[in-house]
Amino acid sequence: MKKIIVSLLVLFLKTNLFAAEVTNKNIEFFVEHTTKNVTGVCNEIQMDTPNIQVSGNHYILKSPFEIKIPLLKISSGDTNRDSHIQEILGYPDSTNILVKIESVQPGKDQIYTIKGKLTIHGNTKDFSTDAMVKQENNTSIQIDGSVMVKFSEFELENPSLLFMKAKDEIRVKYHFQIQLK
Repeated sequence: MKKIIVSLLVLFLKTNLFAAEVTNKNIEFFVEHTTKNVTGVCNEIQMDTPNIQVSGNHYILKSPFEIKIPLLKISSGDTNRDSHIQEILGYPDSTNILVKIESVQPGKDQIYTIKGKLTIHGNTKDFSTDAMVKQENNTSIQIDGSVMVKFSEFELENPSLLFMKAKDEIRVKYHFQIQLK
């Protein structure tokens, strides 16, 4: 009986459910063009609070959550270019890019596979991305990764400059810092 109680205690101590607060969030968009490469950033991301469980050395997502990227908060440093990109992405009919994180699976060497759904201008597609998850201290983790998105997959027009179209893909880099409570 004592062995069962000790085993349950050890299991309980190794598996903790944490309330989490996202304290830093940043998304960068990179588009290649023959005449000029463009980087846009969004620091004003809206997101649900992730429900994270720590099990041994791994982090487990206990339920899906949503991230909203407001189109009007994406900035490339050029307001004309920004309004053109907003139009391509569906503004004013669509005001946000929506990301639903459905699962997070641990892999090797702090690499996790994140899967979910991405919605741009009413078109929703599955996505998968690998992210580096590093423990910063006992109560904080950093998440860094990137994913490639194609304009054509979402039935979007490629941006153009001087009558030349940009490459059909956008590299999206993301960085989140999560404080576990």
